[in-house]
Amino acid sequence: MTDTAAGPVRVDLWADIACPWCYLGVRRLDAVLAESGEAVVVRHRPFMLNPDLPPEGVPMAGYLEAKFGGSEALAEAHARLSALGREVGIAYDFAAVGKAPNTRLAHHLLLTYDGDPRQHDVELALYSAYFERGLDVTDAATLVDVTAAVTGDSTADVQARLDSPTADLDAAFALGRDLGISAVPTYVADAGADVDPEVGLSAAAVAVQGAQPAEVLAQVLAEARRRATA
Repeated sequence: MTDTAAGPVRVDLWADIACPWCYLGVRRLDAVLAESGEAVVVRHRPFMLNPDLPPEGVPMAGYLEAKFGGSEALAEAHARLSALGREVGIAYDFAAVGKAPNTRLAHHLLLTYDGDPRQHDVELALYSAYFERGLDVTDAATLVDVTAAVTGDSTADVQARLDSPTADLDAAFALGRDLGISAVPTYVADAGADVDPEVGLSAAAVAVQGAQPAEVLAQVLAEARRRATA
């Protein structure tokens, strides 16, 4: 497949609402785009860090300590994230987070806004609800209230989105596996015109993993444009 023209840069951002580095990564990308003024279309792509958790999630107490190898390592990680978050306007409140969530329902809701510019507003609102307010993002009523407040949609409309079929979500998860997405955040920037409909990407796409600093994200966007015109 050969790209013959460059279009607007598109960024597919594979992320999980339960991932504090993803929240940081989203806000860092927002800062880069705000500074550049470039019209970039950013699309949320779903990934679950803990797909085996029960739908209601599990109590956070003891869960992260086990993953990090103890409370001291966890405290260090939270302190580092809190400092980095303040740089982009995030006020992490890890003490308020009472649950390690299963985020399938949240991803389903986000995907119903695919192609709608308000998807980004919903994404940021859900991150903030979880990491800054300690709300339960496995709870349908919470998802409805947070989303309705930021989109202006009625609670009935948001609930209908939650009740809709999940075939698109399952396909999105499958695509992530097929593309080899194994950790988040993962940014995939693309400016190519010759898009493969099966994956929604062109041969010009370039990917980078992790909550990268601004200069790296800017380089990724530039590389996507360069590849599209090469």
